Amino acid sequence: MALKFVIAWEAELPGEEHADLSISGLLSGLHKYGAEAFLIPAAYAEEKTLAQILKENGLKPEEGLALVATDASLAQTAGLPIATVAFLHPAFPGQSLLSAQILVEGFEEVDFYFLERIYDRKHNIPWRVIDTERCYLREMKEDDLDALYELYAGEGMTRYMEPLYEDRQEEAEYMRAYIASQYYYYGYGMWVVIERATGKLIGRAGLDNRNIHGGIELEMGYAVAADHHRQGYATEICLAILKYAGEFLEFSRVNCLVDKENEASVQLLLKLGFVWREELFMDGAYMQRYVYSFPEA
Repeated sequence: MALKFVIAWEAELPGEEHADLSISGLLSGLHKYGAEAFLIPAAYAEEKTLAQILKENGLKPEEGLALVATDASLAQTAGLPIATVAFLHPAFPGQSLLSAQILVEGFEEVDFYFLERIYDRKHNIPWRVIDTERCYLREMKEDDLDALYELYAGEGMTRYMEPLYEDRQEEAEYMRAYIASQYYYYGYGMWVVIERATGKLIGRAGLDNRNIHGGIELEMGYAVAADHHRQGYATEICLAILKYAGEFLEFSRVNCLVDKENEASVQLLLKLGFVWREELFMDGAYMQRYVYSFPEA
């Protein structure tokens, strides 16, 4: 599935007096990404429902996204598998727009990729988050379970990290809950690492929230398949994660908790620029806390 069209009601489009809300550039540029814009004329909107308009124009709701500024228009998306982005328009005060997937105040930072991610969320399509020279990191999905069990079965993989649940169904339930809570709420989490050349899942890495001394801190975790050790993958992946965190997340630092006997990880963290902060007793074990601080802007 892919986003193929964006539909909006012509009567709801901001005029020149609301230039800060202008979405004409966004709509006119959709063709560059293989999508099209469809504007519903006011007269047409008065006669037809959204479902009828889509059907008459050969548009499949599961391939589209609706931009709405009123509760009346948003109500027409109910029951349709179409993604929705609501926006505040001064000409239509008092709108609740509660059932929209997301509400934006303006379109200055809204581009095709933003709309595509909203579309992906609607249809439970995992986000591709980070690209590196040899890999890319994307969100997990249930179809990854076989590959994850294979990953964790590798030699020494669970020496310093918790194994997956022995009960596959229990692991699947945990994954579904994690996806719904972590990805959907925070927009980041632990991702899977896919090798570009082979399309194979070769690791798991990303960012999670960790309560340290009563405050929420950002923690980085990583694991690379045993047969890909000593090839620079961990360095490549972690550098990309740190870059992502520094550019897109509002944290001043990234933490990493490691067992002091995990010498390979300790050396990697020092190489990446982490510094040892303290020893902590967490989850029933003593862990070494290393911290990477972003330069002040």
